Amino acid sequence: MDRRQFMTTTAGMIMAAACANLAAAPFVPPRDPQCVAFAPGGTLVATGCSGLTDSTFPPRPHPDVRKCGVVAVWDVQTGKRLFRWETFGDLTKLAFSPDGTLLAAARLFETADGLALHEVRVWDATTGRLVKLLDRCHSFDFSPDGRQLAVLSRSKCALYDVKDWAKETLVKPLGGAVTVSFAADGLSLIGVVRDEGKYRLRLASLETLRAGETATSQESLSLDEPFYRVAVAVDGSLLATGHDDGNIVVWDAATLDIRSRLKTGERGLAHPFFSPDAKLLAAGCQENGDVVIWNLAERQEVGRFTFEKGGLRTYQSRPAGATFRPERDPTRFCFSPDGDAILVGAYGGILRATSGGQELRRFGD
Repeated sequence: MDRRQFMTTTAGMIMAAACANLAAAPFVPPRDPQCVAFAPGGTLVATGCSGLTDSTFPPRPHPDVRKCGVVAVWDVQTGKRLFRWETFGDLTKLAFSPDGTLLAAARLFETADGLALHEVRVWDATTGRLVKLLDRCHSFDFSPDGRQLAVLSRSKCALYDVKDWAKETLVKPLGGAVTVSFAADGLSLIGVVRDEGKYRLRLASLETLRAGETATSQESLSLDEPFYRVAVAVDGSLLATGHDDGNIVVWDAATLDIRSRLKTGERGLAHPFFSPDAKLLAAGCQENGDVVIWNLAERQEVGRFTFEKGGLRTYQSRPAGATFRPERDPTRFCFSPDGDAILVGAYGGILRATSGGQELRRFGD
């Protein structure tokens, strides 16, 4: 055998061995998303995995597909991925617009020296095209009629018309709030605000703004520990907020008085979410992914799901003693539009039947 034949044969053997080792490589499980969302029609879901940067400035997504952040849209029936976008930082919310044509995501990210590069990004859910990028914004919510998007930045709360993205007005009572949600009727905004080291709900009327007057507001009593989300019942009667040690506070949506308190029995931060008919209230544990479901009429537990691998990973580096950590409470749980299933950001994104907990579908590469 001459030298050329030897080199060719050896190279072929090495490539064959490499391919064999690749085929025999251990299975790499899909990443668990920090955020999930159902499209209104029930045919699509979105998942969002937080991730790392490439350690440059300005930062970009990490080049390794298993380390960068990823937002993806999936077909529920087939499990096929339809769109995929790369990002970085901690994803804290995903939501489709009420008509299902838009998908928005909120991302938190700070550089090592404290420069905040948060953003809200909006895509066309039918084409995958980027529609709007709102820099230095950390929270959003679509109005119930889908015509507006409320967005929070460090010092402002603004309303945008999603048709032409004209900034309609500023909602001053909620400037700099932690999070924002539209009331069920779309006539007011509800936010979590920080006030002298404590946290409370604040409701700002949009009717007075539309009449050309200053927005009026009302507040709840204050709580010592931070909380980051407000769940709104579709019938407009109740709000719910989640707290550490598995605590849920249920509020009267009109008066912001406390109606009741519920406990999940889990030690982690609780994330509440209402069923589409407002008859059930569920809470997911951000520490382990477990879900508890209550019947609101009787305040009785009617279901509980557990997950062996449902832990939440965050990426933002904060001092050990920091108490304010909004990345700890992403939208990792939601009901399907018909209420028959619950989507949880565990096992790559898993869909389970509300009644009985039967696994229906898993998403992920």
